[in-house]
Amino acid sequence: MTTDEVGTLTDHSAALARLRTQSAKIRYALDHCLPRDCTVEDVRRWLHKQGQAVPSSSHTRTIVNEWRASNRMSDTNGHVLLTPELIAELDKAETPSPEPATEPSKPAGAKGFYAVALMSIGVSVDTSWRFFEQRLGITDVVERVVLFSVMEAALVACGWAMRGGVRQNGRPGPARLVAWALTAFAAFAAFSLSGPVAGTARVLLGPVLGLVMLHLALGIEIRASRRRTTTWARVGRELRERVLSLLGLGDDGRDALARTRDKAALRAAKLAIASPWTPRRKARLRKALHASHVAHDPVQRDRMLRELGVLQHADELAKITQPSPW
Repeated sequence: MTTDEVGTLTDHSAALARLRTQSAKIRYALDHCLPRDCTVEDVRRWLHKQGQAVPSSSHTRTIVNEWRASNRMSDTNGHVLLTPELIAELDKAETPSPEPATEPSKPAGAKGFYAVALMSIGVSVDTSWRFFEQRLGITDVVERVVLFSVMEAALVACGWAMRGGVRQNGRPGPARLVAWALTAFAAFAAFSLSGPVAGTARVLLGPVLGLVMLHLALGIEIRASRRRTTTWARVGRELRERVLSLLGLGDDGRDALARTRDKAALRAAKLAIASPWTPRRKARLRKALHASHVAHDPVQRDRMLRELGVLQHADELAKITQPSPW
């Protein structure tokens, strides 16, 4: 590799490090580094050679299509205008679509899981029988059978409904929530009857074990991991992304070292303008400067100075006169 090529690679790496989003890096590759007739895979390979996180094919294809449409690219003869629709068809033709994964109709060992689920009902029946007699004072045999069998029949009905929901659309439906509510009541009955130690054994070997075995027999968790389309799944993903963003761990293409240096650069800028009475200010400032690697990385040093400039002149932000948006 020649000296000019090494210098070019360094310039590209420095320029890419200043860009904070994958979309901006893709446009940089299209504007400065790759031929105008490059494909989506050419862009992804080039970013990989530069040591950048490789974006997904779908995201890269969207940015490339927008870039081509904005530049009104045509073929070599200038006769056919490449519209976004035509570009999408061409990229789809050059990138073979993966074959859909076949989902097994029944998890391995389903019959055994069903058998254990049915056997666990025996423990639940014994707990309910004793609870209705000793805690509720129902001694008549017929009355006790009619009353305690309500919960056991409800558990069986919920299991059957969950089986039907999984076979129909891959989700157990609201029956799972009802089943866990009944399990919570069974736990109350067991603790009231036998105390915390023996009651825990009755619950774990009874309704809890039965529901877990039913989950395994139906393959609910496997299907749920493949079909994350429920409202609670979306809420869970949103909460997870917000927590990661709050911790500075959002998926923005940076590795752990880059995140550490960026945080240290911001910490150094804040300590530089902090009050002289800040505890151990000079020692903490030196440590932050060392961790940010600004002495050897011009891009990181420029980032720190920009942060410092923004913090120093934050009070002047409200004095800027903006034109009316109306």
